[in-house]
Amino acid sequence: MTATMPDPSSSARRHLRAEVLAYAGYTPGEQATGCVKLNTNECAWPPSPKVREVLRGVADDTMRLYPDPRANRLREVAAGVFGVPSRDWILAGNGSDDCLTVLYRSVLKTADRVAVPWPTYGLYDDLATLQGAEIVHVDFRQAPHTWHLPTVLARQNSKLVLVANPNNPSATLVPVDDLRRLADQLDGLLVIDEAYVDFALSENPEASVLPHLAAHPNLVVLRTFSKSYSLAGGRLGLLFAAPALISAFMKVKDSYNVNALTQAIGIAALEDRDQFNANMRRTVAERARLETALSAFGWTWPKSTANFLLCEVGERAGDLCRELKERGYLVRWWNRPGLSTKLRITVGRPEDTDALVGHLRALGC
Repeated sequence: MTATMPDPSSSARRHLRAEVLAYAGYTPGEQATGCVKLNTNECAWPPSPKVREVLRGVADDTMRLYPDPRANRLREVAAGVFGVPSRDWILAGNGSDDCLTVLYRSVLKTADRVAVPWPTYGLYDDLATLQGAEIVHVDFRQAPHTWHLPTVLARQNSKLVLVANPNNPSATLVPVDDLRRLADQLDGLLVIDEAYVDFALSENPEASVLPHLAAHPNLVVLRTFSKSYSLAGGRLGLLFAAPALISAFMKVKDSYNVNALTQAIGIAALEDRDQFNANMRRTVAERARLETALSAFGWTWPKSTANFLLCEVGERAGDLCRELKERGYLVRWWNRPGLSTKLRITVGRPEDTDALVGHLRALGC
């Protein structure tokens, strides 16, 4: 019998931080090839044709030279599109996850507290763990058609409170008045992650807290290009806050955190409002069609204001997720309390909806 030789590098692990060794790490949605991806909430339609024009016109110097470290032109365009006073209210990041990392590094010391309504986006927990901070979960008050913000969220003695709005994984929307009230109650920063808000805004013009940014000095708002702008592969996010906060965050971010190509395609995407609005209309219309189809199985879900549904399907949820994967369709399932009987299903194209429903029928739903 051959003896197993010890890994000579394993002893080097003693030099690593205990927080890194102890935690499991964030698990992104599965990226299996050859499957229809209805598990990670990308937009079903392609980005603006102007994005493709930018990519075709890339010059040698675009890649040879460093990008603008502050993404000034992108921030100027974004200020106009999103209605903030100037680029000084915006930080650009390598996806909104990068913006979150900058935020955590700027605010949190070891043993500081972060509070979130639960369940929500799991990365909030992971970033707190890596920072040595304490994460506090406060359960949403769940009703049949929506999830309500817990009233005790403001009383957690937290340096940061994060609310995804619309929430992931529920797709539910907290009213802006409730968020503004929470901001006023907090002795800390309130971070509203609006990754999916463009889908909500297409039906409810009052869905975003961003117009109220100047009224709340402790308010931070996140947006991403990964969902509504169909640029998940481009990795671009924006953080909005008062200039005094942005100037501090600028000192914490990586020197060149947004590459030149991403800055250019971000500008192109922002400037093509017709394509953006068309994709929002398509998504909302297809979401309604998906809801009609899935209701035939007796499934239920909270009212969706995003590009996905959190479906209550019962004890078969995990098995259905695996069986659909075998048929080439990925949906999201979590083996954890409160979510183990649910599937999160992204709104795809009409042909994706039809095929998914066909497979579900074949599986006896």
